[in-house]
Amino acid sequence: MAQGKWISDLKPETPLAEAARHVLFVRLQVVRDYLPRAALEADKDMEYVHQLRVGTRRADAALRIFAECLPRKTYRKARRRLRKIRRAAGAARDWDVFLADLLHREQNADAKHRGGLDFLVGYALGQRAAAHAELEAVYQKEGPTFEAFLLRTIEAIRPPDGPSSPTILVDLARPVLFSCLKELEQAALGDLSDYAQLHQVRIAGKRLRYAMEVFADCFDATFRETLYPRIEQLQEILGRANDSHVALERLSDLRTRLQAICPTAWPRLQPGFEQLLRSHQRRLPQERRRFLQWWDQWHPTGSEAVMMALLTPLS
Repeated sequence: MAQGKWISDLKPETPLAEAARHVLFVRLQVVRDYLPRAALEADKDMEYVHQLRVGTRRADAALRIFAECLPRKTYRKARRRLRKIRRAAGAARDWDVFLADLLHREQNADAKHRGGLDFLVGYALGQRAAAHAELEAVYQKEGPTFEAFLLRTIEAIRPPDGPSSPTILVDLARPVLFSCLKELEQAALGDLSDYAQLHQVRIAGKRLRYAMEVFADCFDATFRETLYPRIEQLQEILGRANDSHVALERLSDLRTRLQAICPTAWPRLQPGFEQLLRSHQRRLPQERRRFLQWWDQWHPTGSEAVMMALLTPLS
């Protein structure tokens, strides 16, 4: 089964069209391989859905990176197809994460809090089933023709024809990574007390991470062994923040509806609900502070400076 973050068999001087064919084939293979497993075998291993979602993100990042090598119509159709699969996998994965957290908490819950947690487990199971049914429906539509789509996309790749277009991989790597770095900086300098802004940092961090995976072999070992783990750490911090933000939205909305629809049951459910809400309310600002600590170490004289030096062409 195709998987993994790194793209092997590339060199800085690899012609751009050749690199695009190789990268997109590897990335789309992952989606092809995990789509049926995520849709039909998720109860065996929740990791299948996670790998499908990450696979669609990496494939979409590769499409964005090599957009100049594809006809515009092919590029747009490919991104739309991946987006449909990614959204279905994302919804299913979000409920997998929410449910797994509840089951972990329930193991050590006392009688006072168990009522609310038991209710939430049942609710999450229902929502998860609905999300996985939608993912299966997407698979039934997209799965049978995905191999043909993959091959058509690869066959459509050609060298970019712009007068100033890069011709080898490293000449694309530097401007793409520089742009990702600037996007991350711009997002990080916004108002991070607003979760929407923190989410923009997360998106920018993902784009940088996925681009680094494609271009790792264009630079020395520092790039992969020192700089990349720092970006992984960023994604872990902001991933936990996102999980808490999503949980808070769901719990707050469900609490309001339960209080209105089931007022007699609410006193029994409330302790478990409130404990879970408080836990996520604490974690979200904690992860925001961890990000600020990370940023102080990364920017402007830490790891970012090392990466900028790598991106400066040799004279």
